[in-house]
Amino acid sequence: FASFLRRPLAAGMPRLAAALAALCSLGSLPGRGVQACTTLVAARGATADGSVMAAHSNDGSGDVAANLERVPAASWTLPQQRAVSGGSIPQVKHTLAYFKKVGGYASMNEHQVGLAESTCAGVFTGNRSAAKLNVVDLSALGLERARTAREAVLTMGALAESFGYYDDAESLLVIDPTEAFIFHVLPDDTGASAIWIAQRVPEDHVGVVANSFTVRVVDFGKAGLFLFSENMRLVAQRNGRWHPGEPFDFTRIFAGPEPGRKYYSGRRMWAAFGRLAPAAAKDLSPDYVNYVTSVPYPATLPSKHVNLTDMMETMRNYYQDTKFDMRDGMAAGPFGTPDRVFAGKGNKEVAGSWERTIATQKSILSYVLVARPLLPSPVGGVEWLGMHAAHTTLYVPFPLGMLSPQGLQVPLPEGYTTNDLNRVGRGVGAVNAARFVFNTAQLRFDAAIEDVKEGQRLWEQDKGMQLLKRTEEDYLNGKVNLTGLTSRFRDHAVEAVAAWWEMSDQILLKRERRTKIVIVPADRNCPSAQSVRALRLLTGRRFESDRQRSVC
Repeated sequence: FASFLRRPLAAGMPRLAAALAALCSLGSLPGRGVQACTTLVAARGATADGSVMAAHSNDGSGDVAANLERVPAASWTLPQQRAVSGGSIPQVKHTLAYFKKVGGYASMNEHQVGLAESTCAGVFTGNRSAAKLNVVDLSALGLERARTAREAVLTMGALAESFGYYDDAESLLVIDPTEAFIFHVLPDDTGASAIWIAQRVPEDHVGVVANSFTVRVVDFGKAGLFLFSENMRLVAQRNGRWHPGEPFDFTRIFAGPEPGRKYYSGRRMWAAFGRLAPAAAKDLSPDYVNYVTSVPYPATLPSKHVNLTDMMETMRNYYQDTKFDMRDGMAAGPFGTPDRVFAGKGNKEVAGSWERTIATQKSILSYVLVARPLLPSPVGGVEWLGMHAAHTTLYVPFPLGMLSPQGLQVPLPEGYTTNDLNRVGRGVGAVNAARFVFNTAQLRFDAAIEDVKEGQRLWEQDKGMQLLKRTEEDYLNGKVNLTGLTSRFRDHAVEAVAAWWEMSDQILLKRERRTKIVIVPADRNCPSAQSVRALRLLTGRRFESDRQRSVC
């Protein structure tokens, strides 16, 4: 959207776009850049159907086009080396197939082991000259070598300890059809190894990680609940961060300050818990003194009946219907957009910042992973992938059968493999389809988001989920093989992307021509007369006082 507003208006472009840009500059304070990721997890006792789910948003600069890749299973002649970012490590005899993002994290393998990543802050800094692995390496190694979540945790932890971990402190939510773990890792104090811990998510709980560690007091007597590196207590003790006899609060001992600014992590945790575990979260406060030392939120909370749509809608959260609702206030413009853009060179010269919401236009992609114990992996494990901002994207299903040798014979849809921000790819590219919907929705967000929601319900629930249900039955009854399964979901993805390109056109045609900016009397705390005159000049439209919508 920022780049959209910076471009000169083309001939015939609706003048309302210019008006909205002017209104934002008149009525808003510059915000801070939004980066990093939000992750969610739901154990099988907390979900409506007994599945285990995890979600991830990859939030960076927003200027990267995501693409999906399938890494096939392979057998290797040993001894052989496996390349990693810092050199190489010994290869194993067989590696598993998995989905990954080109140049990025591995997400789910053929045995329904899934990962959701969130960068955190730690007290130690890595040393690339002494260590070989970063978090992208760990995600790939974990999925290509592990058949369960527990095995993935132990594999990633052991490799980080043995070959060294030089990256930022990181969290990975690790799931399979029966278990879920919150895995934290950071470099150790020597820079040549790693410290890690994994807390098993209780059967009926959900969890949230939003760029800060969440594992708190470790019960060393419950070996099945906590897995950890052997050096963890030693490193904490020799650095004076913990003394025997004290509670071993992993976050207090090893976490750095809350990233960016106060509430950057905690507010998202509060919002996500409120959506996924409303009963247990009802007494949680959105305010706290210090995220690390105040312990404002637990790692997990009990919940029940969480479904796939709940996970998707939580990823689309911008604090709707709370006192932090980003649709409110003058900065939201006349039509209540929750999105805030970088304000240019003076961005850092103004004190304060916008709320860091879960949904953001800085997202490169987001996904929800589903692992189901009562179904075979080809249809039991599914990655629901959405490009760009979660609140204006479509989540499209990619079942694990697409990773099979038969499935690999069918190409992935072009819209998920050839995205390039230097090429529009109209009608084909999933990334720009989502970006176009996001941009056109800004013209009249309050109304356009209802069109978007209707489209999301149609393509996610009525079409995507129903296609998955029919395919499960057909696969179990021998009516479709893995080649046919892959073709079905490839075709569905192509149709979904085409529909989302059509969505952006429909919003533009439907909403722009019906837009009216309405000014109500000054005693309603509306903009100044100067702002009103500026809007009239920019839009070329008269303001009506007898309509319901106001710029306030």
